[in-house]
Amino acid sequence: MSPPDGPHSLNEPPRPRDGAEGFASLAAEVAALRAEVADLRAMIRPSRAEALRRPPNERDTAPPARASMSNRMHSGAAISGVELESLVGRYATVAFAALILLMAVGAVIKMAVERGMLTPEVRVMAGAGAAAALAGAGLFFRRRGEVRYGGMLLALALAVVDVVAWGAGPRFHLIPTGAALLIVDAVAIALAALALRDESEFLFAVSIAGALSAPFVTSDVGGTALALLLYGGTVLAGALRAARDPEWTGAFAVLVIGALGYALAAAALPMSAAWYGPYLVAMFGGTCAAGALVLGAPEWRGELPRAYLAVALIGVVVGWDAIPQRPLTTTMAVGLAMAAVTYAALLVRGVRTRLWTASAVLLPLVSVSLPYAGARSGASEGAVIALWVVFALTAWRVEGGGARSDEERAGAHLLSAGVLGCFVVTAWLWSEPLLFVAGLATWGVVLAGLSRDAQSSLPLAGVVLAIGAAALSAVDQLVSRAAYSYVPFATRSSASALAAATGIALAALALAAGRGRAGALADRPVRLGVLIGFLIVWGRMEVARAFSPDLGAFLLTSYYAACGVGLIVAGRQLGIGRLRVAGLGLAMYAAVKALIEVTDIGAILLRVGAYAAVGVFLLGAGYLYRDREKETALG
Repeated sequence: MSPPDGPHSLNEPPRPRDGAEGFASLAAEVAALRAEVADLRAMIRPSRAEALRRPPNERDTAPPARASMSNRMHSGAAISGVELESLVGRYATVAFAALILLMAVGAVIKMAVERGMLTPEVRVMAGAGAAAALAGAGLFFRRRGEVRYGGMLLALALAVVDVVAWGAGPRFHLIPTGAALLIVDAVAIALAALALRDESEFLFAVSIAGALSAPFVTSDVGGTALALLLYGGTVLAGALRAARDPEWTGAFAVLVIGALGYALAAAALPMSAAWYGPYLVAMFGGTCAAGALVLGAPEWRGELPRAYLAVALIGVVVGWDAIPQRPLTTTMAVGLAMAAVTYAALLVRGVRTRLWTASAVLLPLVSVSLPYAGARSGASEGAVIALWVVFALTAWRVEGGGARSDEERAGAHLLSAGVLGCFVVTAWLWSEPLLFVAGLATWGVVLAGLSRDAQSSLPLAGVVLAIGAAALSAVDQLVSRAAYSYVPFATRSSASALAAATGIALAALALAAGRGRAGALADRPVRLGVLIGFLIVWGRMEVARAFSPDLGAFLLTSYYAACGVGLIVAGRQLGIGRLRVAGLGLAMYAAVKALIEVTDIGAILLRVGAYAAVGVFLLGAGYLYRDREKETALG
C-alpha cells in the first residue's frame, strides 16, 4: 500500500499550515484512507464493494434481503455451492438419519423377537416411548426457535404413533381398533392445532395426512365404503374449516390427493345394495366440493371445489353399470344436485382460476353422465343432455351480461353448450343418417348465430365441432355407397352432403354478419376456403366411382382440371390469392393424374376425351396467367 499523496512522508513531521489549508488536507487524507479500506473489504466481500464506496448517509442500514431457498428453486435461479450444502445438511441428513435409526430399531426388535425377549406389550410400549421422545425433542427445538427442524421431528413422531397404533390394534389386538384410530386422530389434531398456532404449513399438512391415513393403518377388516367416506369427508371438512391461509399450497395438494385416495379406496370396496350405492363415490366428490364452497378460504373457492368435482368422475366410472338398475328419478336428483354444485363452483370469481376453461367445458359432463347412464332410450338420453344445455346457456347469459360481464368465461360456457348440443343431436338422430347430418349442421348454424358478437374465440370451437361432425358424417355416407351402382348427386348420401354444405354456408354468413372474435378468426378467405374445399371433396366422392371404372377415371380427371380453373377464376374475381394458388395446384395435379392414370383407361374414346379435357382446362389456366404484371397487381 502506498502512502497518501502529500508534500511530506509519514516519517517527517508536517509543516505548519493555516486552519483552512490543514482541514482540507486532513479531509483529503481521510477520503483516501476510506477508499483504500473499501478496496480491501471489496477483496473479501465483492458483493458489498459498491455499498462500501457510498457515503455513510446513503448506505442501507439493513443487510440486503436474501431470497428464500424455496423461492429461488421455483424461480429457476442457480443454487450456489453453499446453498446446496445447506440443503443437504438440513434435509438429506435428517431423512437418512431417520431411515438409519428406524433400520437399527428394526434390527434390534427382530433380534429380540427371535430370542423371545420382547412381548407384544413391550414392543408397543417401546414404540410409544420412542414417539414421546421424538415429540419432546421436536417441541424442545421449536421453543429454541428452530421451527422447521422441530416440525420434522414432530412429523416423525406422528409416523411412529401410526405404527404403534397399528401394532396395538389390528396387529396384536391389545386395544380395540376404534381406540387405536382415536389415538392417531388425537395426536393428529394436536399437531394440527400446534401448526395453526405457529402458522406452519408443513406440520399442518403432515397432521392432515396422518389423520387421513389412520383408517388404513388401524383397521383389520374391510369396512364399508360409506363409513370410510364419512370419516374422510369429516377430516377434509375439518381441515378446510381450520386452514385459512390462502398461501398454503401444500395443504391444498394434501386435501385434493386425500380426496382422490379415499375415492379410489371406496371404489375398491364392495358396492352397497342401498339406494346410494352406485352414486356414493360421486356424491362424496360433490359433497366435498360443496363443503369447499362454504368452508374454504375465499382464495380457495375458485379451485378446490373444481378439483373435488373432478374426483367425482371416479364415482361415475364405478357406478356406470349399476346406475341403470336404479330409479331414474333418484338418478336425476343426484345429477341435478351435482350440476348445482358444479355451476356454483364455476360461477365463483377469485384470484386463482387455473384450468377454469377446461373445467367449464368438462365438469358439466361429469354431472350429466349420471342421469345419462340411467336413461333407457335415445329420446330420454337426449332430453337429459338438453337440460344441461339449458344450464350452460344460462351460465353463458349470466357471465356475459351485467356490469361484471366476462367474455372469456361466457365464451367457455357457450362452448360447453355447443359440445353438449352435439351429444343431444347424436342421441336423438343417430339412427337416421340424413337427419343426423342435418341436425348437426343446424346446431352449428345456431351456435354461429349465438357467438357472432362474442369477444371470445372459444365458441368458434363449438361451431367447428358441430359443422365438422356433420361434414365428416356426410363424407362417411358417401364413401359407404357401393361403387359404380349409383347415380351421382341423386342419393340420400348426396342429400346429406348438401345439408352439410348448406350448414357451412349459413354458419359462414352468420359469423360474417357479426363483430365478434370468432368472425375475425374465421375471416372471409377461411370461410370461402372451407366451403369450396368441402364442395370439391363432395364432387370428387360423387364422380370417382360413378357408373364404371373407365368413366369414373375420365370424370374424376376432368373434374379436377375444371375445379382448378374455377378456383383460379374465383380467386382473381374475389381478390384472394390463396384460392388462386389452390386452383393452380389442383390444375397441375390433374395434369399429373392425366399423365399417369389416364393411360389405364381401356376405352380409347374416354382416354382421348380425358386428355383433351385436361389439356383445354390447362390452356385456360395458362390464358388466365398470361399477363404477369396484371396478375401481380391482383395479388
